[in-house]
Amino acid sequence: MRADRKQIKFQILSSANILFEKLKAVDIKSLNISDYTKSYLQKYIEDYNFYAFLYCQLFLKILDKNNKPSSDSVFVDYGGGCGILSYLAKEIGFYKIIYSDIFLQSVEDSKIIAEKLGIKIDFFIHGDIELFVETINNYNIKPDVICSFDVLEHIYNPLLWFEKIKEVDANFLLFSMTSANGKNPFINYKFKKIHKSAENQNQIITSGWKKHSTNLSFLSERKKIILQNFADLSESTVNDLAIKTRGLKIEDIKKVVEIYITTKNLIYTPSHPTNTCDPYTGNRTENIIDTNNLQKYLLKLGYQAEITNSYWSFSNKKIFNLFKFFLNILIFITGKYCLFFSPSYTVELIKE
Repeated sequence: MRADRKQIKFQILSSANILFEKLKAVDIKSLNISDYTKSYLQKYIEDYNFYAFLYCQLFLKILDKNNKPSSDSVFVDYGGGCGILSYLAKEIGFYKIIYSDIFLQSVEDSKIIAEKLGIKIDFFIHGDIELFVETINNYNIKPDVICSFDVLEHIYNPLLWFEKIKEVDANFLLFSMTSANGKNPFINYKFKKIHKSAENQNQIITSGWKKHSTNLSFLSERKKIILQNFADLSESTVNDLAIKTRGLKIEDIKKVVEIYITTKNLIYTPSHPTNTCDPYTGNRTENIIDTNNLQKYLLKLGYQAEITNSYWSFSNKKIFNLFKFFLNILIFITGKYCLFFSPSYTVELIKE
């Protein structure tokens, strides 16, 4: 078993190196893709060792649990972004690759990148979870593995997402790795600061900013939404409702306010002290999820579910690398279910 695992690790690392060499050979600036995707690809190449270690950990978990050979397995990259998971899965040897993303620009960019890399992606899906499930079932696609990387923390309603994806007409493994690990006190503090910044401050538009995302403070935009739809409310009421609808997108903001006007009852209370989202798209800002409640909910849905940690990736900062080295020792000692020292966690599900 140990020899097999070493062989699997070697296979994954070799595939990651092959992909890296292909990406290095591409003139990213000349590609007809969005600035956002160009920025992400450039960052991946510059910090290759950092990202490759994360992706390799994820694929090691996948191959450990997948009872079918990769060469017979259908791999779904959900929320694929610029497609790194898809390309790496193909290099590793998965039989078919299905790429899916909610943003059309990402889908179009990934088609161009895959063609430039000479990597065949078998099927592209553009749409949210409802359309994804509908398309998978209509085309009789039977995924063996559904995987996402840094997607879970941006999903508007993650519990509903896990419920909906269960409607895929196949038995599958699901792996969702996220860096929004609220069990790690350092990450919890860091992401709460990010939440507060997005909620209360306008953001500077940098190179690669997603055009569909607002750079204005979420709180000010919720005030604007309420004022535009409920002009008769007093300024103090608008301010109060804008604060109390934190974490809702526009459709739900309007529903909550409508019910409040009719009944004087506020039917919504934010479940977390800082979690928030873009009120227009519902895209969450590094959503910190209660993993204990999440696991209970997943078991209730009928999944075989576990939530596991991961090791820290090393960067170019040697001082931090020494600290990470000792943290990784602690992670090894405390076992794969202890999230306290971990930089991220992976939701691992089996649907049968």
